Amino acid sequence: MEQIPASVAAPPWLSRPSPPSRRPRVRTVVAGTLAAALAVGSLGCGQPAPPTPRQPDSATVAAAVTEAGLRERLEALAAATGDKPPYRAVGSAGYDRAADLVEQALRVAGWAVTLDAWDDASFVDEGSSSLEVGGRSFGVDGLRPLVFAPGGDVAGPVVPIDWNPAATGPDGKGCTVTDYGTLPAHAIVVVRSGNCLRRDQVIAAQHAGAAAFVAVYPWAPPGAIYRATLLEPRFLEIPAAAVSGEVAETLVAAAESGEMARLVTRVSTVAAPTRSIIAELPGTEPGAVIMLGAHLDSALDGPGINDDGSGVAALLEIAAALAGTRPRATIRLAFWSGEELGLHGSYRYATALSSEAARAILVYANVDMIASPNGFAGVYDEPGAPVGSAAARELLASAVERAGATPMRVDLGGASDHRGFAASGVATAGVFSGAGEPVSAEQAAASPGGATGATGDRAIAGRPADACYHQACDDLGNTNLRLARVLAAALADFTVRVANNPELLAH
Repeated sequence: MEQIPASVAAPPWLSRPSPPSRRPRVRTVVAGTLAAALAVGSLGCGQPAPPTPRQPDSATVAAAVTEAGLRERLEALAAATGDKPPYRAVGSAGYDRAADLVEQALRVAGWAVTLDAWDDASFVDEGSSSLEVGGRSFGVDGLRPLVFAPGGDVAGPVVPIDWNPAATGPDGKGCTVTDYGTLPAHAIVVVRSGNCLRRDQVIAAQHAGAAAFVAVYPWAPPGAIYRATLLEPRFLEIPAAAVSGEVAETLVAAAESGEMARLVTRVSTVAAPTRSIIAELPGTEPGAVIMLGAHLDSALDGPGINDDGSGVAALLEIAAALAGTRPRATIRLAFWSGEELGLHGSYRYATALSSEAARAILVYANVDMIASPNGFAGVYDEPGAPVGSAAARELLASAVERAGATPMRVDLGGASDHRGFAASGVATAGVFSGAGEPVSAEQAAASPGGATGATGDRAIAGRPADACYHQACDDLGNTNLRLARVLAAALADFTVRVANNPELLAH
């Protein structure tokens, strides 16, 4: 999941459709039961026609989504991701292997598969960046360059901006040039997140005269480093890195004592081929589409089994459960590339939709992180979402209740792949089990159990929903499969009910 603060407008570059030279290179594959149905006209005399696909039943499809099935899908995804490198970032061999795995699974289930392929920006971290401060030297265990920031070597005084070690959310300053005041020469600013993009903070800092930028998150678990994306390399002129809590405290102490620091980042940005995967199960009535999506890429710093392998596994389970059926509305699944870079794949797709194609999508439901070990059963509830979103939210919340959990409304502020669809006027919905933020007492009390993998445990208030968010420990041991099953089954239930009765969301 790529965290973008609430109330932040999409950067202008995100709202532009891809130029003609980068239109999707499309390849469509039809397989399995769907291929058999389409081949009726070529059958020889005396051969029986294949059975007419039945309309799916919501309870049956939801029941087919199981913990065992999700586990098997996650194990296969982890094996495809591999450990050289141990992630599925854009441009990595792990991403390509995972995409092949997803394509094959969809074909076996009889879905029509289309590939949206393009060359995306890929960030390369050489792994040799460093920070010297307070007589200490920190390497990869203490800092990570921000995605798309340029490399650099800066030595200068440390200047904390609105430092608050007790902060529990993104309420810091640094979003405007005036927040930085008059900076000394070669200043290395230390900035906690605020109600704007990290990109905005970095650009504001460089306009204010900063020579380097250090991102801090006071609420992060000990040792965790949350590396933000700066969305694209244009206009970025100064090196920028995220640091652990220990490094942040050392920097603040150096500022108080007047000591200097030196930040060295060794990175580059290159073009890399990638692809999103789109799959369809045609409906009996043209002009109505129910769309679900999850991102297939992971952050650079971990294998991404919860974020967002859990969403990928859920969609594959739903695809398999729907095999051989035909609802009234078409069901479309998307497995996005480039989400962790700044929602690249989904924005590319959504903003290129014609007005007619956008109107045909009754709802886009997002599935980004549903197996958080200390999580809860979240349902998207974002103020200002397009017409139809409120009705979709209520239907999805009811499905969560039928699946055995208490739905908790969450406002992600457009911080995942539904953002581009909302910008195109498509109703949005989604399920979510929490990321790196602390769980509230209300969320903990309503959690369905299975937290930290122990049956019957509830979430613990004040702790992160996923302490391994964007970290190397986001592996197979970092999953709450009971919670994942609840949210995936609820999504399956919701999808089939709406696909069989599209008038529920007609607007």
